[in-house]
Amino acid sequence: MSHELRLKVPADIAQYPKVLDWVESVVSSSQIQLVVEEIFINICSYAYPEKQGEVEIVLSKNGDDVEIEFIDDGAEFNPLEYRRQKPIDEPGGFGIYIVNHLMDDVQYERRNEQNRLKLKKNLIVKNT
Repeated sequence: MSHELRLKVPADIAQYPKVLDWVESVVSSSQIQLVVEEIFINICSYAYPEKQGEVEIVLSKNGDDVEIEFIDDGAEFNPLEYRRQKPIDEPGGFGIYIVNHLMDDVQYERRNEQNRLKLKKNLIVKNT
């Protein structure tokens, strides 16, 4: 059985504890929590350089399948096209790399003047 939950908050890093509590109430996965932190903090830090904005997070869970979508109407930014420009010994810029490697599927689209980043993960631990 699948259910979808939505949370809309100001794009303010101070809102992160509320976002984390909300996510943890549905999914107890450190990988999901890390990815949510990376994306939410990036949106708060970069999407709205000259104005206040909001972030909507849509979370759906169906068994072990989790889908999270981040929606904002901030500056257009496709994280799938991001290429880190800093030297390896300088901090920053690794969040998108982490997201791409922890999630099973990452999709971006700009629709109706909104950034939409959709992340999918199957939480079943596979034996190798």
